[in-house]
Amino acid sequence: MAENYPVGIQHFSKLRENGAIYVDKTAIIYELIRKKTNSAYFLSRPRRFGKSLLVNTLKEIFDGNKELFQELYIYDKIEWEKYPVIYLSMTDIGFEKLGLDEALKCECERIAARHELKLAEQKSYLRELVEAMYHKYQKQVVILVDEYDKPIIHGLEADKSELAEKNRDIMKVFYGGLKDADNYIRFLFITGVSKFAKVSIFSDLNHLTDISLEEDYATICGYTQTELEHYFPEGIQKLANKYKMTREKCLSKIKEWYDGFSWDGENFLYNPFSTLRLFSSSQFGNYWFSTGTPTFLVKLLNDALEYKLENIKVRPNVFDSFDLRKLDYISILLQTGYLSIKGKSVTEGEIDYYLVSYSNKEVKESFNEMLLGGYLDYTPSATGVSIYEIRTAFQQNDLDSVKMIIQTMFHSLPVELFEKKDRNGKIKPVGENFYHAIIYLIFNLLGVKMKAEVVVQNGRVDAVVETAEHLYLFEFKKDESPEKAIEQIKTNKYFGQYLLSNKIIHLIGVRFSLAEKGIDAEKDWKEEILGEE
Repeated sequence: MAENYPVGIQHFSKLRENGAIYVDKTAIIYELIRKKTNSAYFLSRPRRFGKSLLVNTLKEIFDGNKELFQELYIYDKIEWEKYPVIYLSMTDIGFEKLGLDEALKCECERIAARHELKLAEQKSYLRELVEAMYHKYQKQVVILVDEYDKPIIHGLEADKSELAEKNRDIMKVFYGGLKDADNYIRFLFITGVSKFAKVSIFSDLNHLTDISLEEDYATICGYTQTELEHYFPEGIQKLANKYKMTREKCLSKIKEWYDGFSWDGENFLYNPFSTLRLFSSSQFGNYWFSTGTPTFLVKLLNDALEYKLENIKVRPNVFDSFDLRKLDYISILLQTGYLSIKGKSVTEGEIDYYLVSYSNKEVKESFNEMLLGGYLDYTPSATGVSIYEIRTAFQQNDLDSVKMIIQTMFHSLPVELFEKKDRNGKIKPVGENFYHAIIYLIFNLLGVKMKAEVVVQNGRVDAVVETAEHLYLFEFKKDESPEKAIEQIKTNKYFGQYLLSNKIIHLIGVRFSLAEKGIDAEKDWKEEILGEE
């Protein structure tokens, strides 16, 4: 029988009733819900990472639907009491049309009507609903909130920080009604992508515990390596057979593409949506990324000329950035899953810094392509064609084609990128960093070994591209001759550590011209092969 992959299914009952694969997370859920006091939690995880399924699973548990959990860890561990449940999904309440305040009011009234209750006309809709349900059922209430920050993200996506702030303030009042309501609440669980608004929105909920970075809950969403191999043996073997790989090589390729998400630097996870799409289609692809990348993130990075997003050391407080008008891009990229914690430095129990990088190949390739598309007058798909052409040219040692393609790309740049204005409205010439960003992103997408700003014995070489037989050392100069760039490579002997590679070493100097807005393939590019006069 073919395996049943629950792609996009967020309702636990539908998943179980249809016999779809469920990676059993109920052991962790049991530890989460077994406490009868201080059971109020917040969890941040990226989109399409299983948050909605987790929240819906909690709903079925507190609804007392024991039969859905047969053969799962939690089946014989709890008493299966039925509680009154308030289930709020901010994605589904229609706040875009109604406005957030009205949408929240209507949703609370809808839930009240389902329980044959009527709410008075007042602002504390959620508090009133909780009290009414508590008194009707004589039992504490469970509150489950999925994607709490959707109204804020919506404001940022629309490039309206004032709307994001307005929605944040509305939510602060809405959830603030739960202050001192502990006696009415059995369990409170709130999820979202971001933490940047959490403190201000939930500041009145002193007992809300943020478990986003806690080791005990690090694997509550996503698949571990053990889970991947245990629950998907048929999918792994089918993939290996299709591409004529050994099982071990296939697992290595799956890991490279989809593993690497981590919030503690120790437990690494596969993206569940991408993994399910991979096995259901038996095709490697950028599934998670294609479901929607926040455009404000790309704009934020393009405006700041930030493009080097690997092996970055950050302080632990990077997760605590809450200013909607001055977003910390590293914080947002970590929260949204584009970057992950790859390691950490700990001294006497205190974390000195985290080491963060792209989560995996899927994220790195797609995000670099999106950043490049933000600079160039290309759609991401058209950019991909050009990247493929450059890759082929490098592999064939066809530097003439490399030059012409890069020249064409630079000529497609919108003129306003060369005419950035400062706060006083004065045009400020772009610097070398702008050109480096374009080249870095292009080369990072080549699919060959490429490194930017490589530290060598006597300094830094701007870029190194390596193929099976050739090695290319690049030095870029703004409005200075390519000969001078070559001379810098030779004088500082940037090639020293590559002399034993047995590859043909090319020294390449490139001049960027501000006046000509790019490069001229004939006069701005010089190449020498090491050892040849």
